[in-house]
Amino acid sequence: MSHTWTAIDFETANHDRGSACAVGLVRVRDGAVVDRFTTLIRPPRQVDFFSRHNIAVHGITAADVADAPGWPEAHARIVEFADGDPLVAHNAAFDIGVLRQACAHTGLSHPAWEYACTLALSRRTWADLPDHKLPTVCAHIGHRVLHHHRADADAEAAASIMIAAMTRYGTSSLADLARAARLDLRRVEAAGALPVQEALPVGAGTAAQPPASAARAAGGPSAPARAATAPGPVAGEDRFSRWQRVAQTPLPEPSPDADPAGPLYGRTVCVSGDLASMDKPEVWRRVAEAGGRPAKNVTRKTDVLVLGGHDGTGKTSKHRQAEAYRERGQRIDLVTEDELLALLGMTTAGP
Repeated sequence: MSHTWTAIDFETANHDRGSACAVGLVRVRDGAVVDRFTTLIRPPRQVDFFSRHNIAVHGITAADVADAPGWPEAHARIVEFADGDPLVAHNAAFDIGVLRQACAHTGLSHPAWEYACTLALSRRTWADLPDHKLPTVCAHIGHRVLHHHRADADAEAAASIMIAAMTRYGTSSLADLARAARLDLRRVEAAGALPVQEALPVGAGTAAQPPASAARAAGGPSAPARAATAPGPVAGEDRFSRWQRVAQTPLPEPSPDADPAGPLYGRTVCVSGDLASMDKPEVWRRVAEAGGRPAKNVTRKTDVLVLGGHDGTGKTSKHRQAEAYRERGQRIDLVTEDELLALLGMTTAGP
């Protein structure tokens, strides 16, 4: 059982998980790679804009995907390639989210998927590593990542991590490995075809979201529990407009697929100021994927405050509030952007 599986990695055009613009697939049988596939993807029309942040991460632009297959064709190829076997990814909650959200944007049905996360697995298997970013884990197992944030290279890296873990635990079966590492295989249920979502103009508040009924049909949470998918910085957006967009973005709920052993699991995280690597909705999404609870303000429930940059002098009001709570005996960890990225198990560029 589960001796054959497919490692998968997506790149996205913007902060909406459904904006898939590239995918890499690596098929493994009995601990050996037997097939590979990669393609650029033309994102669904609702979310086909490319943000400057994402372009800086992976280098893919709208011009690069102009003649690429659309999501329906790419999804059909993914389903055919995986052939019903489990998926493996580093930070699998993100890649599974891409599959589900891109199908929601295009009204496609999708099969049930079992999947395993090499980020969670590496935290269990090599707990003494300084962090569990993809390049760090690969360096530890002797796999060189030549082109990090290229879908084919990152899928190959995830496959190598899983194979190395299987070697350590003495198995070539995902099910046996899950038992040995005390890490459950996750499952997303199949969903039927849904109404195609209407397109939104670029920068119009948040990216398109399926209605609550559609999300439930897809096996996902209802509207209050969905992750925020704001499109990120908009060209020409002034500071006040950005503040309004962020203020209106709903906070995502912690992912049920997160690793309970993760450093942010169950912790309430707030951001003060601006981060260079991503905007606040993106931070909130990644914190939620790690099992944390993002927050917009510092309160008695705050566990972590991320100290970003700001235009003023001295400390922000959130920073001062956190220090006041600390003086009263509350534990609030004050972390830098680099420290947050390490806690999330990612580089400054992405998962």
